[in-house]
Amino acid sequence: MKSPYRPKNHSGISYYSTLFKRLALVFLVLLLSRVAFYQYNRYLFPDTGWEAMPLIFRGGIRFDLSALFYMNGLYLILALLPFPFVFTRPWQIFLKIFYLLINSAGFFFLLFDFVYFRTTLRRIDFSFFREFANERNIAGIFLKALQDYPVFLMVWAGVILLLWFCYGRTHYPVKQTLTLRFFFSRLLALLLALVITTVSIRGGTDRTTRPITMSNAAAYVSEPLEMALVLNTPFCILRTFGKPSVERLDFFSSEEELDSVYTPQHKRDTISSSIRKTEPAMNVVILILESFSREYSGFLNPDALTSHTPFLDSLMEYSLTCSRAYANGRKSIDAVPSVLGSIPSLELSFALTPYALNRVEGLGNALKKLGYRTAFFHGAPNGSLGLDGMSRHFGFDSFYGISEFGDRSHFDGYWGIWDEPFLQFFAKTLNTFEEPFAASVFTLSSHHPFIIPPGYEGVFPESSLPIQKCIRYSDNALRLFFKESSKSSWYWNTLFVLVADHGTYSQDNPRYQSEIESMAIPIIYYDPSLRAVSGGQVYDQYTQQIDIMPTVLDMLGYPFDFFAFGRSIKDSLTIPFVVNYPALFNIMREEKENEPTNELFLKAFRQQYNNRLLDDGLHMGN
Repeated sequence: MKSPYRPKNHSGISYYSTLFKRLALVFLVLLLSRVAFYQYNRYLFPDTGWEAMPLIFRGGIRFDLSALFYMNGLYLILALLPFPFVFTRPWQIFLKIFYLLINSAGFFFLLFDFVYFRTTLRRIDFSFFREFANERNIAGIFLKALQDYPVFLMVWAGVILLLWFCYGRTHYPVKQTLTLRFFFSRLLALLLALVITTVSIRGGTDRTTRPITMSNAAAYVSEPLEMALVLNTPFCILRTFGKPSVERLDFFSSEEELDSVYTPQHKRDTISSSIRKTEPAMNVVILILESFSREYSGFLNPDALTSHTPFLDSLMEYSLTCSRAYANGRKSIDAVPSVLGSIPSLELSFALTPYALNRVEGLGNALKKLGYRTAFFHGAPNGSLGLDGMSRHFGFDSFYGISEFGDRSHFDGYWGIWDEPFLQFFAKTLNTFEEPFAASVFTLSSHHPFIIPPGYEGVFPESSLPIQKCIRYSDNALRLFFKESSKSSWYWNTLFVLVADHGTYSQDNPRYQSEIESMAIPIIYYDPSLRAVSGGQVYDQYTQQIDIMPTVLDMLGYPFDFFAFGRSIKDSLTIPFVVNYPALFNIMREEKENEPTNELFLKAFRQQYNNRLLDDGLHMGN
């Protein structure tokens, strides 16, 4: 006889339905809190109307789902363990308390941020706890906040009661035995929950999608401050948990003393006067080349027996080529802030820090002051690596990814569209742009697992490293891109910049098997209009990715002050340097510089970098 005490909702579909409703309730509160946050702080968003909300909510759903499973992923797993004790009274009481504690804590900080946001103009992240870690009166601060804003406490209490009453009544069955049917049906449900949790936390299903970060919010807004409307506080706290903090430094006693050693604020009266004035304004095209380490170039390695970049080498003969150039980061995600924003990645990738939400200058934002149209191209699924949001943050308004390309028959099966068809798409799309324009493309075919299109098998034979045939393929794709582009009128009034996203730690060339030289890359400035009247030049001083933005602005005769951590290679008033962060912070200046001067410059750079991150000072306003 069937026991009257065994409720079907613990073993059948209704049990899973109950779990779904509990999670849906949290998700709904997260979603509605966005409207409340906007209304409560509306005066901070004077230019943000309700017409912007559909896109903001579209992005917000992505972050709310991630926050939902960051907070409740463990609860879901514990509720679906394939063992009978899950349905015992103690375990069910534990699950309810766990659910209430986790979500109550998340909503406490979410609601607290309604007020705290007005002080910082950014969502609370884990650095908030580091900031107050040594504050002895933290309890008093919170109590004072509750006293000043009693509505906050009342709303939070209301949310807790809502979670409590909507959790539902829990019934406890009689002892249940472990059977194969019970175990495998529950195991299947648990595995499905793990998949859903992983996908939601990552922010997507594409294999190229990394766990979304706060910088991804930029893809859904037109102003940096609006990213706070897309994000939610629990996500920001949990996503930055365990990330290294940035320490405020005070090596120099005054701003004047600090600026006299090093400043990222570029005043036009301090820039070399040997700049090119252009009329009409030149277009700018920046090609960021995946994994194009300096070691693959025959031009940059005259003693090499083989060059894997024959086209790039031929272009260097008519370009301003930097022979001692370095990346400012180790990963692809480090390249966009360095190249397009002149912001290096030091202890942690800039794009992965909460400071990626800071106001920035960016090459695109600078050029838009001169009427440039801006666009960024990457053949991966839209949202991959967060490049859509990141590029937009630096002023590249339009984004062209696999969705805009449209033809998935050219998908490589791993990362995105093969370089050759995507670069052809890039060239043809530029033909539709009104001049002047600034556009950047990020290639991807020279990436693990190092495969090339079937039609090119045997054309680029295997060599000592699997990546080398991919470098040759991408180099040929560049040749075809320039061939196609040269047919267009805009081509002859364009400054091309070619740069690798990062170097590689070589497996077969001892020269590139050190911390520093493994970051060696090519940087090339190519102006087709000068090809017929002058040959190429080699810049043999130190330079780096963060020098690209100031160099381009210098070459264009940019008339305004701007912010950049790098220096223009046309600037004769500052000493070349390179910064990166392999295991330690390294700085390289001309060999004639003595050690004390190096140390002083290092301290100045670190203080400017750290303190400006903390103070939202990555622009000329500070």
